[in-house]
Amino acid sequence: MEHRSLGPYTLESLLGAGGMGEVYRAHDTVRDRRVALKVLPEAFSHDSEYSSRFRREQHIAARLRDPHIIPIHDFGQVDGRLFIDMRLVDGRDAASLLAESSLTPQQAVHLVEQTAQALDSAHAEGLVHRDVKPSNLLVTPSGFVYVVDFGIARSVGTTRTSLTVTGATVGTLDYMAPERFTTQPLDARADVYSLACLLYEFLTSRRPFPGHDLPSLMYAHFYTEPEAPSSVQPALPGALDTVVLRGMAKNPDDRFATAGELAAAAQEAVGGTTPARWSPLVTPVAAPQPEREVIDLRDAPSPLAPPNSKDDDDRTAPTEPRVPAAAVAETSGVKLGLVVAGGAHRTTDPLPAAAAAAEPSHLEAETVEAPRGRAPRVEAPPADAETVEARWPPAPVARAAEPLTVLPSPVAQAPATPAPVASAPAAQAPAAPAPPGHAYPVPPGPVPPGPVPPGPSAHGPHADGPGEQRRRRRGGALAVVVVLLLLVVGLGAGAWWLLRPDDSTPVAAGDTQPAVQTPAASPEPSTRAPIVPASSVAIPAVGPTIDVGATPGFVEMTPDGRFAYIANRDAGIVTVVDTAVNQVTARITVDAGPPQFLSFSPTGDTAYISTYRKTGEGTFDDNDVVFLDTATNKITHVVPVGQRPFASATTPDGSQLWVPSHDTGKIDVIDIASASVVSEKPVAPNPHWVAFGKDGKHVYAANHESGVVTVIDAATQETVKEIPVGKSPHSTAVSPDGTHVSVVCYDSDEVWVIDTSTEDVVATIPVDAKPQDIAYAPDGRYMYTANVDAGTVDVIDTATNTVTASIPVGGNPTSVTVRPDGKQAYVTLLDQGQVRILDVGR
Repeated sequence: MEHRSLGPYTLESLLGAGGMGEVYRAHDTVRDRRVALKVLPEAFSHDSEYSSRFRREQHIAARLRDPHIIPIHDFGQVDGRLFIDMRLVDGRDAASLLAESSLTPQQAVHLVEQTAQALDSAHAEGLVHRDVKPSNLLVTPSGFVYVVDFGIARSVGTTRTSLTVTGATVGTLDYMAPERFTTQPLDARADVYSLACLLYEFLTSRRPFPGHDLPSLMYAHFYTEPEAPSSVQPALPGALDTVVLRGMAKNPDDRFATAGELAAAAQEAVGGTTPARWSPLVTPVAAPQPEREVIDLRDAPSPLAPPNSKDDDDRTAPTEPRVPAAAVAETSGVKLGLVVAGGAHRTTDPLPAAAAAAEPSHLEAETVEAPRGRAPRVEAPPADAETVEARWPPAPVARAAEPLTVLPSPVAQAPATPAPVASAPAAQAPAAPAPPGHAYPVPPGPVPPGPVPPGPSAHGPHADGPGEQRRRRRGGALAVVVVLLLLVVGLGAGAWWLLRPDDSTPVAAGDTQPAVQTPAASPEPSTRAPIVPASSVAIPAVGPTIDVGATPGFVEMTPDGRFAYIANRDAGIVTVVDTAVNQVTARITVDAGPPQFLSFSPTGDTAYISTYRKTGEGTFDDNDVVFLDTATNKITHVVPVGQRPFASATTPDGSQLWVPSHDTGKIDVIDIASASVVSEKPVAPNPHWVAFGKDGKHVYAANHESGVVTVIDAATQETVKEIPVGKSPHSTAVSPDGTHVSVVCYDSDEVWVIDTSTEDVVATIPVDAKPQDIAYAPDGRYMYTANVDAGTVDVIDTATNTVTASIPVGGNPTSVTVRPDGKQAYVTLLDQGQVRILDVGR
């Protein structure tokens, strides 16, 4: 760049830029030295309140003298611009190191130890950093760590919430302690929590929680437990799990008292050793990476993944959940005292500047940072930092009948296989794999070892590449969730401790591990007692995961709710989970072909498994529907159908099975008694899903490439109507009362709701990125979408057609089903080899 001057400084090169200013390599002509000069946006210089706070904070930062804290030489205002003159250090921020390669446990702990030293030094001065994150750690080629951005530090005991903003950044949501979202006093343990989040990311190369917007991450920090690091990276010592989870305890009293204590425990967990030689800055000769001289690169862009709008039905390799772009309008939350600029908040992109506040704030305004994680598209204008204003509402607004659901901490992970039963000693010996075509019987003891391989790593390559960035859902959903959480804050001092889980909190149903029971065969319809569903809730609690083997692509519940059947695509297995104990009780080999989808007869005595195998570009074989006797778990019939059979459904009387054959553009109608195709119904191209109306008179087929839902008369097989919906309709679900049919549109990130009395669309609901499946709560009050690329399940209020919560569940949620009693939902996580449990009713 052409050299230019700013007061006594000659600006030589730009080191980094973001929403909070630019950092230059500069020459101080007065002292004749090279410095890192941070120059804040010009608008800040004209804000007297901000300028005053800026000077106050820099006074605080300048008095820190720990060797791991970047020294501040000078600060102030020159030529109309606020500036910070800092030591120039050769190195790279830890975020860029993580983006380039993973760290060994010893290297991770080495970074955390040095960071802890800097934090303890600040804490000894009565200061809390409040923004501990990888991009605020500068690592030299020798592995020495400098902690930057102490200019936002506050004194211990600060009670201002971190949710309000007028211009300066106070933290990144991925690493914020729960108390940071309240008006509770802060102390050093808030930084300890953030440091534990940092250690988690250093060990696993991913953040503790997969959410990407304000409500999701607030919810996660308050109510969910992160997946243990050793579950993400099995080579990690289990002792590190204890260190990380203690550091991330929801209650500050349960954490390490100091950052140094956390670092010491981490060092002990890895055997008390430090890396003999620091090497993460070494890059391959074939692809050299120049070292950057970086100070505070808070919004530096990273490469954008190539777009790909292909859905997830054929995905077999893992991928990271993709973060959708923000494109939302200001919400009605203004009326409740909440303003979100642009209507959404995410931690990977800076957002537009704040909308004007409707009323004067009673809280000192601060900022929540949204650092850029992906570069914008070429045509997209650069975005500024987001402003989120949080004000006390004039009066609490909440439905007393719907309190927030709090999941007890910690959440125990359900084991993949139950413990041996004492009365069956023979079952403790390894069982031989089932012969071809034979099912594992449902055992009274442990699950025999089956051919299900372990679930893939959450960071493996994606066969189809990452998907195109999608826009974020509108702001209405955000306002509901954030207002609910802010109402917790509005209860006053101590609200966090009143709401936090304790020993008296009922344990979520998914947490218990009773003795394994012998699953019974499906009872006859005449003997089945009516199921009274639980009352569904607006914000479900996140329960544990169940290891079910590789590539679990689809889950379906038996009509009585006792078992969940999972189609493991690449493994050629159907896995059976007993929902009474939430454990795997059977693995069934499906030799006909890779199982893709499942449905059941009305009595539950037969499962219908759609199978197909990709053999080339656009070619498939093993296109069959497999009949499985659920009493014996044995295959009874294999019925050939059209190419790529998707999600089938039976008529209410169970006499026929309707199967959408994706590539042939037809629905194959199978006569159950003869186990043969008796007719073919042509529909719009690429039917994905069929669902029968409650009265059985109409069938609703979602036609993926055609953008329509075909309504068919079940008796005559004539088309009644084609209903245009969004882009790539994928899955359909009928409301429990039969008045509505909902369809998720994969490529437009929407749910379209159809009134079955008029067959007209009555609502369009924006949801998270790439919704692939949808299910209703049995009481009909809410429905749930599994959003593949977002890694979330959205909860939709069917009365208002708004999203009430976006729940982070894990990598690539491809399907969701709900027990008939309405208490729990089960979500397949394709790239984790697991099923996530959500407590959706009470």
